[in-house]
This record gives sequence, structure tokens and C-alpha cells, in this order.
Amino acid sequence: MTASGTVPPRRRTADALLRSSSDARWAKVAADAFDDTLADHAHCEKKAAASAIALINDYPGDTRLVHALGHLAEEEIGHFREIHAELVERGAALPRDRGDPYVKQLLANQRKPAHERKLDRLLVCALIEARSCERFQLLGAELAVRGEGELAARFRRLESSEAGHAALFVKLARDEFGGAADARLDELAVLEAGIVAALPIVARIH
Repeated sequence: MTASGTVPPRRRTADALLRSSSDARWAKVAADAFDDTLADHAHCEKKAAASAIALINDYPGDTRLVHALGHLAEEEIGHFREIHAELVERGAALPRDRGDPYVKQLLANQRKPAHERKLDRLLVCALIEARSCERFQLLGAELAVRGEGELAARFRRLESSEAGHAALFVKLARDEFGGAADARLDELAVLEAGIVAALPIVARIH
């Protein structure tokens, strides 16, 4: 939210991609086991950078994609370092990555043909970023209520960043695929909402 109480444009864009809201209980669970949430968050940022690099590797001739996702990968690695430093400062170590059932289920819906697969990869990334944006907003609000103003401000900043990433992936998809991008986004967003609803409420970002 801005000082005037309005929702920033990038956040509205991310919200518009989602077809459901997270269970209101999630933020309390995530804040109660904050070190676990931070560890999962660090792994999410690491994998977001890796996904951007994988897209660059697979579509090196797409100059706009390479340029945009090169910057995004740098930003995600910066977030990873930031969250890892917070973990260390809290006396916690980064555990092994437990995997992400949410992302795995989303990826399972990507189509096989090369042209369709590229579109689906961009849109799945957009939905992951949009859901992260929503979760960071919820977690930031919960931390603020608990008097953790500095941490709340950090998650507000990260929320804005994730919203920008979501908008970027949608733009890349629309620029190349036109109306087909929006039609497929609607399909994947419905699937994403179902995945979120079926997963347990635990101390992780997704």
C-alpha cells in the first residue's frame, strides 16, 4: 500500500493474475516459524535466478528475453544473498532444499511442444512471482502487527520486486504470443488456484 492507502500499479498487476487468495492463517504460521520460512524463501530466490538463466540458455536468440532475464537473475541472486545473510544473523544455517510441491505441480502442467512450452514457462514464472508477491504482502502485514517494523519493510520491498517480475514475464509472453498468452494464462491461473487450495498450510513461501 502507498501512503495514500492505494495499491501500487505493479501490485495490482500481480493480484490480477491470481484466481484465489491465500488462506488467512498462512501468515501466522509463516511468522511463528520464521527461520523455516526464511530458509524456504532463500531457496525460492535461488531457484528463481536459476529459472531465468535456464530460459536464457534455452532461448539465446530471443534478445529481449535474454536482456530482461539477465537483469532479473541478478536481482534474484541479490535477494538470495540478502535472505541468507538474515538467516546467518539469526544464528540459523541454510538447510538442504526440501523441494517445492507447489512449483512441481505447476511445472507438470507445461505443455510439451516447443512453441507452447515456451509460453507456458513464461506464464508459470509469472504466476509463481505473483503468488510470492501476495505471500510477501501477507507476511509483511503480520510482521508489522508483531512489532517487527524493519522486517515488515523488507517484505514490502520484496513484494514490489516480485510484482515487477510477474509483470515482466507476462509482458514477454504477450509480446511474442499475443492473445494466446492471455487465454493460456487464464487456464494456468485456475490450475494454480487449485494447487494452492490443496496444499497444507506450512512455514514456506508457497
